[in-house]
Amino acid sequence: MKRTAFGLSAMLVSFLLGTVIALGSLVAMGGKLDSAALTAFSVPTLLVACLVACLDPLAILLEIVAIVLIAVDSRQVGGLHRRLAWAAAILFVIWAVANVAGFVPLSFVGMRRGALALVKAGQLVKAGAALLQYSVPFLMIFGLTCKWPRVLLWLALVMTAIGNFGVVVLPISGMQLAPIELPGQTMYAPRFAVDYGAGVYPFLLGMGYIGGALYLVVYAFLTWRTWRSVSTGEGP
Repeated sequence: MKRTAFGLSAMLVSFLLGTVIALGSLVAMGGKLDSAALTAFSVPTLLVACLVACLDPLAILLEIVAIVLIAVDSRQVGGLHRRLAWAAAILFVIWAVANVAGFVPLSFVGMRRGALALVKAGQLVKAGAALLQYSVPFLMIFGLTCKWPRVLLWLALVMTAIGNFGVVVLPISGMQLAPIELPGQTMYAPRFAVDYGAGVYPFLLGMGYIGGALYLVVYAFLTWRTWRSVSTGEGP
């Protein structure tokens, strides 16, 4: 189970990095997201850019490492855990393909042609694919849990799915396109403004953060328990 222990550790660090990115970006932008402000040169904008550029790829890489290690090592436990661990790996691949083959081309073509419908469709594909990603950490370890960790896992899945999906989907309806003159062509950049301190956003953000915290608790517990089993030579 040593590979599982390493995988759980990698996923735990990935969760922590994701939390730093989300909270850091929210605080840096003063609880508001304005695409126009993101293009301006300012300290908050630089901080957000650094957080995303430096930490996000590392968080995704660690998640991939965790999925591979846990899925490969799942044969030692077998049964439900093995099936769900590989289901998590498949869903992660589908999420990646949906972003590369759906979100990216739809957004690019829409921005090039000034087609708002295509850009919105790309955002909806991204949001729908994110629902798959939210279930990955749930499926990866569900078969390793019982009693209170399993209850927390269900709560984490429901809260992150509802909260994060709502935060991503709601701004799409108010999205607009603004022309940007580039050498030899005109591109149309998405423009939107969201006040996360108003409306239902505080409730949705709260659900998302609480769900993420519950995932952290369960993963921290399983990481500790698995490393203890490895060190003592106990079975899975």
